[in-house]
Amino acid sequence: MNLISLFQGREEGRTQNVESVSADWEEAIFVCSKCAMKINGETNGRKTRLRSELKDALRSEGIHGVKVLEVSCLDVCERNRIAIGTSVNFKMGKNILLSPPGISGKKLLPIILPDRFRS
Repeated sequence: MNLISLFQGREEGRTQNVESVSADWEEAIFVCSKCAMKINGETNGRKTRLRSELKDALRSEGIHGVKVLEVSCLDVCERNRIAIGTSVNFKMGKNILLSPPGISGKKLLPIILPDRFRS
């Protein structure tokens, strides 16, 4: 018995259990936790400040259907900046926002979601 024969058929068994579910959100904002961890005051040890502030800003503006997620790395790190992307920007091939530290989620929201922000 060779190594290839040991693994034949295993891949098929794995994909049979893959399912699809619908989410109650239509867009996502991704905050790079690796960038935030490098900047003093941008995390509380576990969560980024921006994630919390963006969620609060979305609620206060009455914007629904947007999920704010922390991701480990967006791979565009710049010194003293926090990388932020959206699912719409990724689909359209747009750039990722590099935010300076200390800027509030409420100020960032119209920049991140210009089409959904009501002023």
